[in-house]
Amino acid sequence: MSSPKPPKNPKNPTTLLTQLLQSVPARINFSRIKLKANARVPELHVQGPDDAEPQVYPLLGERFLMGRSSQNCDIVVRNAVVSQVHASLTRDRRPAKIMGILPGRSRFVMADEGSTNGIYRDKKRVRKVTLFDGDVLTLAPEDLDGSVRIQYIDPPAWYIRALRIGIFGLAGVSTLMAGAMALFWSQFSVYPIPNTVQGPTIVYDRDGAPLSPVPVNKSHVDIRSLSEVSKFLPQAVMASEDSRFYWHIGVDPLGTTRAVITNFRSGGIKEGASTITQQLSRNLLRSYVGAEDSAGRKIKEAMVALKLEATYSKDELMRLYLSRVYLGNGTFGFEDAAQFYFGKSAKNLDLNESATLAGILPAPSAFNPVRDGKTAREYRDRVLVRMAEQGRVSAEEATRARRSPIELSPKARELLANIKAPYYYSRVFDEIGELLGDDIAQEGNFIVETALNLGMQRQAEQSLKSAIETRGASNGYKQGAIVTLDAATGEVLALVGGYDYAENQYNRATQARRQSGSTFKIFAYTTALEKGATPNTAYSCAPLNWDGFTFDGCGIEGEVAMQTGIAQSYNVVALRAAKEVGLDQVIQTAKRMGIQSKLVATPGLVLGQSETTVMEMTSAFGVLANSGVKARPRTITRILDSGDCTDPRNPKTCRIVYDAAKEISVTILEPSVADAMTQMLRGVVQSGTGRAAAIGLDVAGKTGTTNSGVDLWFVGYVPDRKIVTGIWLGNDDNTPTGDSSAQAAMLWGEYMRQALR
Repeated sequence: MSSPKPPKNPKNPTTLLTQLLQSVPARINFSRIKLKANARVPELHVQGPDDAEPQVYPLLGERFLMGRSSQNCDIVVRNAVVSQVHASLTRDRRPAKIMGILPGRSRFVMADEGSTNGIYRDKKRVRKVTLFDGDVLTLAPEDLDGSVRIQYIDPPAWYIRALRIGIFGLAGVSTLMAGAMALFWSQFSVYPIPNTVQGPTIVYDRDGAPLSPVPVNKSHVDIRSLSEVSKFLPQAVMASEDSRFYWHIGVDPLGTTRAVITNFRSGGIKEGASTITQQLSRNLLRSYVGAEDSAGRKIKEAMVALKLEATYSKDELMRLYLSRVYLGNGTFGFEDAAQFYFGKSAKNLDLNESATLAGILPAPSAFNPVRDGKTAREYRDRVLVRMAEQGRVSAEEATRARRSPIELSPKARELLANIKAPYYYSRVFDEIGELLGDDIAQEGNFIVETALNLGMQRQAEQSLKSAIETRGASNGYKQGAIVTLDAATGEVLALVGGYDYAENQYNRATQARRQSGSTFKIFAYTTALEKGATPNTAYSCAPLNWDGFTFDGCGIEGEVAMQTGIAQSYNVVALRAAKEVGLDQVIQTAKRMGIQSKLVATPGLVLGQSETTVMEMTSAFGVLANSGVKARPRTITRILDSGDCTDPRNPKTCRIVYDAAKEISVTILEPSVADAMTQMLRGVVQSGTGRAAAIGLDVAGKTGTTNSGVDLWFVGYVPDRKIVTGIWLGNDDNTPTGDSSAQAAMLWGEYMRQALR
């Protein structure tokens, strides 16, 4: 990788120095770099799953490439899930400013360089992100075996931190609170304390059966004093949620300032600032504070917190919090949680157990420590590290607890092993966050009605598992995903994200972005039909040169009609159709039909070079099945607030906060275009590459195979019933299967033959 050369006559010494630094070769031997003890150089800490300690890379240059290739990359990561060139780090020389006032240092920007497994932050894939001190990302999803943890270290100088706090924390927050207190103080009462308990989020299938058994506490009793809980428990809770609990007055100006600055810099909501008292205010006075994700709710929440602090002692507020907070799986307060998860009283919890329960607090509705032991350990360890850093326990105590196993109650394991449709269940909680906001979703107290067809779901799970166990080894695949939806409504009827949820919670149906192979050709052909072509429009079968790429011909002479080209999956026919209408038009069609992943306008796009998800592709085929009308894919049909009911014993009286029936479907394609595509896709199953998907009914669909069979696809539908199913088979580490998409078509036929009975 070459760097720009300095001009012959630099105008001043500063320019000369900058240009000399930029001309240093990018291949840096990091092991030879020796920095001064007080040098403030940004660092990248890279830690693979087998590394005891992270590798530290001082970022002295302007641009670095990271990946598996030692020839092309400056930061070499030897790991199967990492691409040859996975990501780049580029220094942004524009001076950073906080709130447009305070000067900052130049930042590094990390960008995905077309990797297969991507870059993730907070379990969400990112394409490009500006790095700030303490940011943690992973190469590949953290749930994927072999994922690599990356942390960016670039702390600002102490005087900058102090200045920021002084300007924004003390002045801004104090002024805001004083004005708001005068306005809101008389609108509510905090005495006596309401006798309420935060509720769980209960998820039901389409027939009204709960997906997760929720334990019913026969006699919930509040903790009477802090002496009734382990000495480690309040310390773990403060380390996790509110390190300055005994210092602030209900609203933490330092925490609020930090959150405001962090969110401003990152361009989104990356960090919250709710104190323990603010969380308690949402629990105790939910009817006043509300559940909407708005600035008004935040102000009300802060006002209640301030009044609580003025009325009750810190120990009393801590006692109430430990008694009332929701900790997942129908448990309210730490006494209930200790009994459920560990089979003991909260007073007898050790450090390891206290930190484990405190680790549940950030996401009690979504996080299940019984099923997801890896995340439980990760969250526990975060709490332990903070406790040691804050001096709440010694480093030796934290290390001993971190090296101890989490031994959960057998009764809890037995109960939670019975969760139905776990991949579907986990997707529901992701969708609650998308609909209501993560902050609200994590509070619980919801009744969620879903579209899940439990019979179809069980058949999907069984069919995928059987295919992997009977044919997977001989045909080179270990994983797969299935999505079935009703194209008319967008309702997801079944969703399987992998071979075994207990083994790995990574959802390959919604999280994994994979090259889609020839299934992507539908967007080229659909665009051609919109531009006036017909199924009989013919294109040459000769080899094609396009933008420096050469593509083989069909293997036959003359021209081939589009309907034959798609049935036999001839690449050059789809490429010529796309070239005629333009790649930008193909991308626009794909986006309109539901593809949200990044698409690159290169000829390989037509052959499925860009990555998509099984959910996206299944939804896009649903537009064709629904005669050109697009319905957003959704697992949830309704969400009710179980804390806002006219009759608490009757869920039908609860306030509806989301109703899918009010969503409007949109016409994306002319019905004639969609129906013509359906006719062409029938040929794929009747006489083309998808014959293995034939089930004795009218079926339309498309196969897709990527290079060396890394990804095997079949997406198909039954036009009369508008039921669409997408299937992917492959391996998490991109190991080639060596097989064809006929494997996916075969599984489609096996599954749908049973599911449509």
